[in-house]
Amino acid sequence: MRPFFCILGLALAWLVTSSAQAHSRGFAWFFAHSRPQGICSGQHVVATFYASGRRTASGQAFDPSRYAAAHRTLPFGSRVTVTNPQNGRSVTVVINDRGPFTRGVTLDLTPGAARAIGMYQTQWVCML
Repeated sequence: MRPFFCILGLALAWLVTSSAQAHSRGFAWFFAHSRPQGICSGQHVVATFYASGRRTASGQAFDPSRYAAAHRTLPFGSRVTVTNPQNGRSVTVVINDRGPFTRGVTLDLTPGAARAIGMYQTQWVCML
């Protein structure tokens, strides 16, 4: 009976440590293990979403339910259509902030915009 508990304990320890590693993999793991999928009539880019802040770089109050996004170079007020290629849902967002500042990531969406296209984690999207 004792060997059974040892094996069970080892299996549980492996499960706990492997799930912790999966949560801490970060952007390097994402870029190494993911590729754009689906048809895109625009440009495949990586998008994340952010849920905090008081003011955006354009001076507007941050509203997480709004359809807005941050982009490093597009002018404030630009409208960009973002499509989730996994389900075909799209939303038009207004650029009102600067960022993201992670190399390889092009857009930071507000939670409202991310939810509207069914995006719940960092992923490839189509940007028009």
